[in-house]
Amino acid sequence: MERPMDQKLKLNRTINLARSNLIAMTVLTVVNIAAYFFGGDFGFPFSAFFPYAAVIFGDIFATELLDPMLLYWGMALAAIVLILFLTGYFLSKKRHGWLMFVSILYVLDLLFMTFIYFPDFDFSALLDYVFHFWVLYYLV
Repeated sequence: MERPMDQKLKLNRTINLARSNLIAMTVLTVVNIAAYFFGGDFGFPFSAFFPYAAVIFGDIFATELLDPMLLYWGMALAAIVLILFLTGYFLSKKRHGWLMFVSILYVLDLLFMTFIYFPDFDFSALLDYVFHFWVLYYLV
């Protein structure tokens, strides 16, 4: 039988691991977005899909429709989601319920990714799914 102190230490380790994965995922998402703007042809799979896709779709539609506001809207949506992830990270240090909020947000990100990938599903998307489930495993 575990002592209450051991349970508390185990819970704190689990929460710290979840928070570490959350901040790594958020930072890699920002790196992916920056790499897109600087012409990098790579992307880290251990990242959120929606913010990156919002920027890319905004850029594509801004170019196609000759309206730069669409890029700004995409960047704004990406920034809002990233700020929510960061807010969850910082507030989860004292209130662990924020990890549940971030988990729900990340599930929505996974659903959006599935919606985008589903029509032309290829096996290269499996790596994205593996890392999405990895992050969700540690967040939940």
